[in-house]
Amino acid sequence: MLKLLLYTHDPEVQKHYLKALPEEGAMAVVVSDFKEFFRESNTIPCSGVLLDVVSSIRANQFDREVIKELLEVYPSLRLRLDPATGEIRTLMTGAGPGQNISIRQFVETYCSDFLPRCLRMCQRKPIHCNVLYSFHDQLASEVVQRSVTMDLSIGGCFLVTTEILEVGERLWIRIIELMDNSPIMVEVRWCREWGQTMLVPGVGLHFSVISDRQLEEVRTLLDGD
Repeated sequence: MLKLLLYTHDPEVQKHYLKALPEEGAMAVVVSDFKEFFRESNTIPCSGVLLDVVSSIRANQFDREVIKELLEVYPSLRLRLDPATGEIRTLMTGAGPGQNISIRQFVETYCSDFLPRCLRMCQRKPIHCNVLYSFHDQLASEVVQRSVTMDLSIGGCFLVTTEILEVGERLWIRIIELMDNSPIMVEVRWCREWGQTMLVPGVGLHFSVISDRQLEEVRTLLDGD
């Protein structure tokens, strides 16, 4: 069954959105506070995001940062309920003005073929580190690639690249700014291809094998940013 994340603060509005979901094959995980959600929930693989416009405008700073990240990764549909008529107006993220599709159409067209991805549990920060990466753990000079991180967290980073990498693929990276810059094994969690959006292309990486010393250095970078 497809799982979507629904962000809204209003229980009455929430009921209208849930009724608009397909009767079979889809369900929504409702979130009104991401800090509370991350404290209480394990990672949940989702295939799309439904975002109540009014709630997103009133969201706190932490929730706004999480929402920004979700919109970059998942198929996303903005929703606004007309309380007078009960009509749900929609807008696809990144679409031009005038596009209005139903929640059912969004789920069937955009979410059904999207590989479910778990929500990030670690808050990221826009820290730019110089990185060498390779498909080989030795990072030999003849096979190494140069890149930079767009953000960093305890759990991983976003690495700029125009290479198309498969979800689940393993790489080894060397973060130059770390005192212990020995290779770190990482796993590709998602990929944004060059030319598909007006966003920086690259891959979201999870630190699979990282030493305690390196992890402590990453924490220091995050605390000092």
